[in-house]
This record gives sequence, structure tokens and C-alpha cells, in this order.
Amino acid sequence: MNIKTLSYLVAIAETGTLSGAGKKLGISQPTLSAFLSNLECELGIDLFVRNKKQMIPTPAGRIYLDASRKILAVQEQTLQSIHQLSVKPTETIRIGVTPLRGSAMAAQIFSKFSQRFPTVRLEMREGYMRDLKEMVRNGSVSCSLGTCFDTESTEFDYVTLFREEIVLGVPSFRPLAGRASERNAGQRFASVSINEFSDSPFIIMSPGSSVRAVSDYIFSQAGFHPTVVFESGNNIVIRNMICGGAGVGFLPISFAIEHSSDIVYFSLSPRISLDLCVILRKNHVLSASERYFIYLMICHDLSNPIYTPDFNAIARSIWEEFAPNPPLERSQPSPLLTGL
Repeated sequence: MNIKTLSYLVAIAETGTLSGAGKKLGISQPTLSAFLSNLECELGIDLFVRNKKQMIPTPAGRIYLDASRKILAVQEQTLQSIHQLSVKPTETIRIGVTPLRGSAMAAQIFSKFSQRFPTVRLEMREGYMRDLKEMVRNGSVSCSLGTCFDTESTEFDYVTLFREEIVLGVPSFRPLAGRASERNAGQRFASVSINEFSDSPFIIMSPGSSVRAVSDYIFSQAGFHPTVVFESGNNIVIRNMICGGAGVGFLPISFAIEHSSDIVYFSLSPRISLDLCVILRKNHVLSASERYFIYLMICHDLSNPIYTPDFNAIARSIWEEFAPNPPLERSQPSPLLTGL
């Protein structure tokens, strides 16, 4: 197997045509056609079917493409690691991230970042929201990736990127859980008023977290003080406690496990959400490498259907600086937080 030719297959799949792949790779269409024919003959199976001039991967082709992409990714990571041994870092960016979403996303965009800024070293420091804000406050990180409920602050500036809905998790054995099937067409979850759960025990996030700020706001607006049976700074712990039947609680929609026999979810009426954002010290001027990192974050989440774009002016200027096609897709204002 020639690693270089793996990029041929990937280009054919991405462009959908031999001519498009040839232009992308800078080689002739006959060369690509001969390569594909020889490979399919060698394997004894078709990797693509031709449908109205489009090259569509067969099941065998998808398997081969998946392996090709993994091999090319390993090769790229290996070359970057070797290159970094001989390159002296000229700048270090320290970024605060949450243990789950933040650190996973940072790992996924690291390769592309290093391609553009090979002499910039990235360091990730994990923490929950209270810790992430403190890191920004004391200057131990350049910025933090997190969530916020209120962007008005005398200490911080925010680059708002997306909104994520906050839903109510309810143990499936509770009487009100049966209403989860009453959702209207187009709704992911049925809607409820939090007042319907005023007599329920609640499991809530610890003070200092963004979800706790949302919870306090919801209870304040509803006009009742909940019976709190458990607090945690970890959304997974909250979810597991709800699944175990200890009470009801609020979760970001990304933590919702659908089709579970132990828990059901409701949208709140009115719906409510958090901002996914980058937290900066007040008046911090972003470097080019920091701006590019944020651009990669936008690219990473833009296709995720659970996030609603909500780009502020800083986010839009960053997109326009780096994007090959400046107009942002899915950039209509968020319908969430309509009750605020």
C-alpha cells in the first residue's frame, strides 16, 4: 500500500468526481482513473459506483476510505511531532478547558492548529467553570473555553459562539415522566413549566457553575425554593443521580442520553440556554494564534445540530479573518432564551 495514493481515494470521495479530484491533487484525470481501476482490480471489488457522473463509495469503499483517512492522519501527526522536535517554540498559549467537552475538542483541533502555527506551543489546563474563570482572572491562562449565562461583566470579555439548550432530566418512573411523549411535531422534547415540579426533589450543580446560575434564575422566576437533595460540580454525576431516581435536575442537552429506560427529558417553557464561549480578561487583545484557535472551535461545532449559532461581533470578525468563504452558515439569531 502506497500511503501517497491513499490521498487519491480521499480526494475522489470528497469531490465526487475524478476531474475534481484531479484538480485538487494537481494530477490528470486519466492518471486517477487508471489508479482506481488498478486498485479495484487488485482488490477484486468496486470501491466506487458511478451515478450521474458522481463517484459514490460502495460499502467496501467506505471501509477502505475510513482506513485511508486514519492512516493519513497518523502520518500527519507523526510528521508534526518530528517537526516540533526541531522547532523551538516562539510562543506558548495556555488555555483553560473543561475535562470533557473542552479537552476533547482541543485535542481534535490541535493538528490543524499546529499546521498553521508550528512554533506555537499549546498547553491545556483543566477545570470546572469556577476554576476556569479564576485562571483567566489571575493570568495563568490566555483564555478559557466554557459556558456563560450572563455576558455582562466588569472582569471578563466573552467571545460568544453557540447556544446550548438546558433541559430538565426526570427519572422515568415519576408520574410526570409520562408527558415526555407529548411533544409536538418538530420538537425534540416535550415542553413543561418548572412549576409542575415544584414538589419534586432536585439534584443541582454546585455554586459557581453556569448551569447553577441557570438553575437559580429558573427558581427565582418561578417563585419557589426547591428541595435540594444533592449537589455536584459534574454534569455526569448529576445525570447518573437522576437515572438512579434520586430526583430531577437540569442538564445541558449535550449530556442528555436519549432512548434510555431510566430517564426522560423536557424542554422548559420558556426554553432557556447557555452560551458556549471563550472567556477573556477584560480588554485582552487576542493574538493571531489565539484568534485562529477560536476559528477552529467555530469550525468544529458549526455542523453540530444541538448547538445554535449565536456569534457576537468578535466571533464574526475572527471567522471573516480566516474562513475561505466568509459568510457564516446557520447564523440566524438563536430562538432560545426567549423568556429572558
